[in-house]
Amino acid sequence: MKPLIMTILSLFMLIGCADGQDPFTDEDTMELWTYQEVHDSIGMRYGVRWQTRNPFDLGERCFSAQNLRARFGVGRTTGESDFNAIYPWSEIRRCNVKREGGQTQITYDDDPAFRLDGSNGDVFVRIPKFYVEKYEENGYEYRVVSGKGSTPHPAFIENGRELDAVYVSAFEGYIDEKGLLRSVANVIPTSNLTAQQFLDAAQRRGPQYTLYDMRTVDMLFTLIAVEFGSRNTGNVFGYGIADYKQPLEKEWEADGNIYYAQREEKHTNSICCKNQIRPIITVGSNICICKGNQQNILTFARLTNIEKSGRNTIYTFDGPAIDITRDCFIGNCAQSTNWIETCVAPHFSPTGRSNMMEKGFSPRERNAMRYRWMENLVGNVWHFLPDITFFNRQMYICSDMMNYRFACYDHPYEPFGELLTENKDNGSPEDKLHVNTWVSSLMTDSPMKGVAFGDAYSRSLTSKLGFGAYYYVQDGLNISVNGGGFDHRNRCNILTTRAWINQSFRWHLYGARLLFKDI
Repeated sequence: MKPLIMTILSLFMLIGCADGQDPFTDEDTMELWTYQEVHDSIGMRYGVRWQTRNPFDLGERCFSAQNLRARFGVGRTTGESDFNAIYPWSEIRRCNVKREGGQTQITYDDDPAFRLDGSNGDVFVRIPKFYVEKYEENGYEYRVVSGKGSTPHPAFIENGRELDAVYVSAFEGYIDEKGLLRSVANVIPTSNLTAQQFLDAAQRRGPQYTLYDMRTVDMLFTLIAVEFGSRNTGNVFGYGIADYKQPLEKEWEADGNIYYAQREEKHTNSICCKNQIRPIITVGSNICICKGNQQNILTFARLTNIEKSGRNTIYTFDGPAIDITRDCFIGNCAQSTNWIETCVAPHFSPTGRSNMMEKGFSPRERNAMRYRWMENLVGNVWHFLPDITFFNRQMYICSDMMNYRFACYDHPYEPFGELLTENKDNGSPEDKLHVNTWVSSLMTDSPMKGVAFGDAYSRSLTSKLGFGAYYYVQDGLNISVNGGGFDHRNRCNILTTRAWINQSFRWHLYGARLLFKDI
């Protein structure tokens, strides 16, 4: 094949700039670059590396990736990448997956039969098998991707069998009226269930279905880090939907009781509360109304109007009418799936984020994002990880999706790594030095484990340095959630995993993603 010269537009980006400014705006300087396609990308090695002891070194591409470029799309600016012509990135495709009569039917998004609403199957992203190398050398840590090799990424191995592809849900999980976990557009992701309830809802689909897991996190982190030449996803695509208001009970609420109902109403689609000190809840966002405590949810709905009335604010919402009492309180909930294309400043290319520019808010903290069609890998709702358990700070791993179960630390879950240091501090949204507990290194991982979890932390960092991920480990028996939720702000990161969740705990910030493997 003759070399192909591709001319594409790029934002001039300073990833991880020291002044903390958002590198992604439509007003940024535009420049041209050219890319010469390699002859045989299957046989090439595409890598990223970073200095292990230098938090200011976010990474650089190496080997065959060294001179390649990528741009994360923002709003009307389209995401572009030299990697679109390189395996495995070139073969990552959005599709419908449907199981009928014991057969798998795949419909790709260039087919007229493709649907986002679930009528032709769930919406997934097919990621083809690739090989990975992980190692440290001369003060650098390396991640290397290739189309050929001796060690497939462990996400592509089930029960000793190599798979041609893994299918990751394009959208966050929604449990339908049949109790099945789905990946479809324009629904509010399901939350406020236990981890096992989510896993059961996935496994009811058949043995080919399970929940998004640590192996998949590691796989996606590797692809993102190599493509964008950075180990810090916050500096690549921001923090996602990460600066909304969760409904908090009075004793937890720093603003007092301003989000509690000020009057009782029967069969209504509005709630009257005190005026917001900071207008976090905005028209068009989804809201949650609780009664008495966070687990007692009366409704998830879309906020249609906000009206000031003296010292009070009246919030009007869609959906079924409810009864409001004085112990009801309001906050946000997860934003609807495909919100990246349905919000007021949408984005439509496979890799990018929406660009709502609300006064007083950072666009890096309030916009849906997606990487190669996979929406909200960070932010919106945390995702339960079924393949890892922690018992007294020891990690246990299961590498067989058909044997996943939560809070298990005996066979087939096996201990991995050393005992980790405890951190029970949830941190602060203030992104300042010496305030939060940031991952400073990852667990030593053979390529066959597929672990992307911090094994050390430092308070001398911010979200823009190092990995940009928050470190959470607690004593006792704990399961994990990944990515960050809609109020977690700069702590949202693909490597942020909270390992301090009781197996019976449920919360409106905790949800799940669906995973399909044609086993």
